[in-house]
Amino acid sequence: MELRDIDHWLLARAARCVDDATTALEHWRVDELVEAFQAFVEDLSNWYIRRTRRRFYDLDEAAFRTLWVGIVTALRVISPVMPFLSDHLWKTLVADACSGAPDSVHLAGWPQPPTAGDEDLLRSMAVARDVVEVGRRARSEARVRLRQPLRTAVVRGAEAARRHAIEIEEELRVKEVAFDVDSPVETSYKPNFPVAGPRLGSRIKDVAAALTSGDFTVAEDGSVSVAGETLTPDEVIRVERVTREGWAVAHDGDVGVALDLTLDDELLAEGRALDLIRVLNDLRKQQGLALTDRIRVVLPAEHADAVGRHGDWIAAEVLALELTIDEALTEPHLEVAESK
Repeated sequence: MELRDIDHWLLARAARCVDDATTALEHWRVDELVEAFQAFVEDLSNWYIRRTRRRFYDLDEAAFRTLWVGIVTALRVISPVMPFLSDHLWKTLVADACSGAPDSVHLAGWPQPPTAGDEDLLRSMAVARDVVEVGRRARSEARVRLRQPLRTAVVRGAEAARRHAIEIEEELRVKEVAFDVDSPVETSYKPNFPVAGPRLGSRIKDVAAALTSGDFTVAEDGSVSVAGETLTPDEVIRVERVTREGWAVAHDGDVGVALDLTLDDELLAEGRALDLIRVLNDLRKQQGLALTDRIRVVLPAEHADAVGRHGDWIAAEVLALELTIDEALTEPHLEVAESK
């Protein structure tokens, strides 16, 4: 059983949750314990489970075991605050499933971190998630829906996220992520006069002139060295201007993402396939199908191109054993083929 990067990340997050919860209880801060639990469950649900969905469909043992460890760790952490619900879930997930396990979560003792926390991995994944949020904002501001694939994203100020390029590609729905290459965005700085002015006094004019001329350097922490002064991130305002037509840009602090909005036939066809996947998954929900139910799908003729180009991918996403076209239909139709 081989763990992937995201599995190691969840175990490291579980270790941090235990550390944060332990510190909270040592200081009698139940509110901080709850905050640590909620933050971990949010990460587990909205990042790990969502990012690992296809592996669950494929019955990947490493994914299920990692998820189990994460959930059980969370139950043990929250058990002093939610004693009855945590004990009920413990009975289902642990006591009934694991021979020799304590009958109650309250007999299991306080958890030890499931693994040594990999701080570098936690930091790089956090930066990658920041990149994703900034990229989604760029999409939103350009009014380009997430289901429409794009060709390229250019990322600046997020070197730590380079190891998670695949995750960023998938989350932003782009074909390629480039880091710190020739960017379609021109960045300039100007003083934040209300903040920097009182400290710099008459020096503010020299600083402003040097920033305008480009005679400055930017440190990793966002501070700017200019005209013999070091300005904190709050003392400067970063201005970004798109220098190429057909691009969108957004930034948050030092992280910036530029998206190439140019669409070709291939990207448009993939977008139509994603729309069809969404429609079919909505139909699955409306019919109350189980997550693992396999289906057979019959589609109107308007979807023939999508099936011809991306049939295998569409089938895998909606768990279809068969995709066929019926010109007499006006709406997609699906039926259960078998259950797993």
